[in-house]
Amino acid sequence: MLDRNRFRIRLGLACLLATGVLTVIGLHLRGPIVDPAKYPELFVAVSLSPTHHLAWSLLLPSLVVQCFGWLALYAWLRETREERLAFWGTMLSIAGNLLFLPSVGVLAFVSQEAARAHAAGNPEALAIVTTAIQGPFALPFLMGSGLVLLAGVLLFTLVLWRSPRLPRWTAIPYFLHSLFLTVLAPESYVLERIGGWLLLTVTIAIVMRVWRDLVDASASGSPGLMIRGGNA
Repeated sequence: MLDRNRFRIRLGLACLLATGVLTVIGLHLRGPIVDPAKYPELFVAVSLSPTHHLAWSLLLPSLVVQCFGWLALYAWLRETREERLAFWGTMLSIAGNLLFLPSVGVLAFVSQEAARAHAAGNPEALAIVTTAIQGPFALPFLMGSGLVLLAGVLLFTLVLWRSPRLPRWTAIPYFLHSLFLTVLAPESYVLERIGGWLLLTVTIAIVMRVWRDLVDASASGSPGLMIRGGNA
C-alpha cells in the first residue's frame, strides 16, 4: 500500500514538473497578451500567429495537470504541521485555475476566428473577445479567479517557507511567479515569461527534493516521513 501511495505522489510530481515545462514553452509560442480594444491590429497579428494552436495546446493542459501537482504536494504533507495550510492552498489554487479556464478558453478557441473576421473587414468582430473576457458578466469571474488563485499561492508560499520537507528558498520565487503570470502578465510579456521560468525552476526544485526523499524512504524499507498507508 505504501508503494502505491509513493507511486501516486510521483505521478503528481510528474504533473507538477510538466506544468513548468508546458508553461515556459507555451508562453514562448503564444506571444504577448494584447487588449483587442486598445491594440486591435497587434491583437490580430498575435492571434493569427502560426503557433497559436500549438501554444494553447500546451498552455491549456498545463492548467489542468497543475491541479494534480498540487494534490500530490498535499498528499506529501497531509500529516505534517503544514497540512491545514497545504489543504486550503490546494483547494483555492485549484478553484482559481478552474475559474480562469473560461477566459483562457476564449483566447484559445475564439480569438483567432475573431481576428480572421476583423482582418476580412468586420471591425466589430474583436468586440466578441473583449466582451467575453472583460464584459460585465465575464469580468467578475476573471477577477475572482485571480484573487482566489493568489490566495492559494500565498498559502502554498507559507507552506514552502515553513515545511522542512520542501526547499525553503522556493517560497519567494513561487509567490513572484504567480504575480508575474496573473496581475502583471497583461502589462509586460517579459515579466510573464520570467514568471514561467520561475515556475519551472521552483517545480524542478520541489520535485527533486520530494523524489529524493521518496527514494531514500523506499531504499531503507521505512514507511517514509509521514507517509501513511490506508485503503486505496
